Amino acid sequence: MKLFIEYSHNLKPHHLEMILSSRDDITLVDKIESAEVVLGGVSRDEFKRAKNLKWIQTTGAGVDSLLYPEIIESDVIITNASGVHPIPIAEHTFALILAITRGLIKSFEGKIRKTWFHNEAYTDEIHGKTIGIIGYGRIGQGIATVAKGFGMKIIALKRNTGKEVEVIPDELLGRDSIDKLLTESDIVVIIVPLTKDTYHMIGERELKLMKPTGILINVARGKVVDERALIRALKEKWILGAGLDVFETEPLPPDSELWELDNVVITPHIAGLNPHYTDRLLDIFIRNLKAYPDVSRMINVVDKKLGY
Repeated sequence: MKLFIEYSHNLKPHHLEMILSSRDDITLVDKIESAEVVLGGVSRDEFKRAKNLKWIQTTGAGVDSLLYPEIIESDVIITNASGVHPIPIAEHTFALILAITRGLIKSFEGKIRKTWFHNEAYTDEIHGKTIGIIGYGRIGQGIATVAKGFGMKIIALKRNTGKEVEVIPDELLGRDSIDKLLTESDIVVIIVPLTKDTYHMIGERELKLMKPTGILINVARGKVVDERALIRALKEKWILGAGLDVFETEPLPPDSELWELDNVVITPHIAGLNPHYTDRLLDIFIRNLKAYPDVSRMINVVDKKLGY
């Protein structure tokens, strides 16, 4: 089995040893054209050249950038890194929330200006508030676990409500009940994959359904939210604020109005990063290496038609 590792810059010698010792037929190759298996990403041009490719193990949970027509129509297996991110993204989600509710935006401004904004900083409590989680997979349930610790009510939105969940929310809703979630939640967290169905799923209509005291958190994909509508919502105070780790264009352009708004927390797509990333990724990859080519025993197999 010829393996091409696009992710090699993040691997240490002991990681390579773990991979090579997982089965006795692995040969590392330095060109994607000869690879049967790839650990990492594959561009559209590379895919056209990789005639022997049969399986791609991505290094992230989202696969939207990989799902070009040629790969969707092919027999190539895609497995993602779902399971690597719940802890860091849950923690980051609450960092964004607390930055807004505990007055950190104004406090950081005060630090830069050496000004004591004691009376100007907005503060609130999240205990007892309702958090609406759009996308209730592993990461969504990780966010719910933390929310329970803060004493919050949890409303969760899930495409397949018949699928069992480990963290039971106060209410579990189907996709057609998004309006209920938006109107009842004090904080709305978006953690869905980017697909043709989720593109701009949060636009002007949805933002106007939120409470004027509502907070929107996006730790999913930037294009799930209509950014122009969000900027207007923040400027015109349809909602209280937003915590954003992802954007329609990344890096966020210098001329984006988001930089100037004082009710927005911006982080540079770092919610999923953590020092244990590679170890957790290899746990998934090696388990799949041992099972391959038996897809029925592999985990995190992506439905290329659905997009996740």
